[in-house]
Amino acid sequence: MYGKNYVTKEVVEAINEENKTITYRAIEGDVLKEYKSFKVIIQSIPKGEATWVRWTIEYEKRNKNIPHPIKLLEFVIHLSEELNDHLVQV
Repeated sequence: MYGKNYVTKEVVEAINEENKTITYRAIEGDVLKEYKSFKVIIQSIPKGEATWVRWTIEYEKRNKNIPHPIKLLEFVIHLSEELNDHLVQV
């Protein structure tokens, strides 16, 4: 992100099989230098023969000068596109 590598240690905070969600919470690393808390929720949503994936990012900035994590969203989009390309080939 922002031209540098980010390293973050995370834990699985929750798995909800009924809602098909996994929640990850950052517990240390670069992301916590800018954000007081950082959580990612990934949900699998069956749609006919396809499956959609919803990414939700919850965060609290340490101060008003910290940017919103737009670059992380770009990474998530790129990761999702690469995963989709791989799965289509299988």
